Amino acid sequence: MEIILISSSLLGGVLLSLIFKPDDILARKLAAAYIWLVLVLIAITWVFYFAGIKDQFISGLLGGIVSSGKYPARILLGYLTTSIFLFVRSGDDFEISKLIRLTLTGVSLATGFSFLIATEGKAANMGEMMAFFKQSGYAVWFLYFIMTAEALGAIGVLLHFKLKTGTLATTGLMLIMIGAMYTHRHNKDPLSDSYAAISQFMTLGIMLFLFYFEREVNSLRLKTEKTSPVAAAVTS
Repeated sequence: MEIILISSSLLGGVLLSLIFKPDDILARKLAAAYIWLVLVLIAITWVFYFAGIKDQFISGLLGGIVSSGKYPARILLGYLTTSIFLFVRSGDDFEISKLIRLTLTGVSLATGFSFLIATEGKAANMGEMMAFFKQSGYAVWFLYFIMTAEALGAIGVLLHFKLKTGTLATTGLMLIMIGAMYTHRHNKDPLSDSYAAISQFMTLGIMLFLFYFEREVNSLRLKTEKTSPVAAAVTS
């Protein structure tokens, strides 16, 4: 049921962008709102999982926010990604690169910190994780490898704008999610055990599209700058 809601949220955002196409100002405002929503959800998630809150009411409230907050975030992500695609295809004259950067900032924060939180969760429950990996037929060293790979992938996503590591890190994390889904299927676990991996895989796939758009738009901008009359006058 959860994976259906997540997929529906993304699809809902896609349909909204097709019906209500934003202008450049609205698109940037929505992207900024997406970043703030992601930051709030990250903070609440950290508190919920690692602050050791004993009060059941507060814990339940935070858990509810963490569970339900992902849906408006997915709607915004679907809306913004489809809007970027439409703007790129139509050649609308506005700062598309800025919108791509804002959207990538939001989804990179969401993805990077979710993997860091997951890795910290594994580290806090090493006994259970070792038992699961042994039950699945894996060596203990493989658990440490996966934890390290997830952490490095998360850092690579978060540092994309500095090191341009987003595409490589995202691809690596997608491979890990495929492995996670295969493991649960091999173990004959219920499909619900794979929901987190499926959800992350979808988000990572969207990120690859955004990295592609970013590269194409930047490449087109460089070509335009080189062929502009001003550039031609300077180089002549």
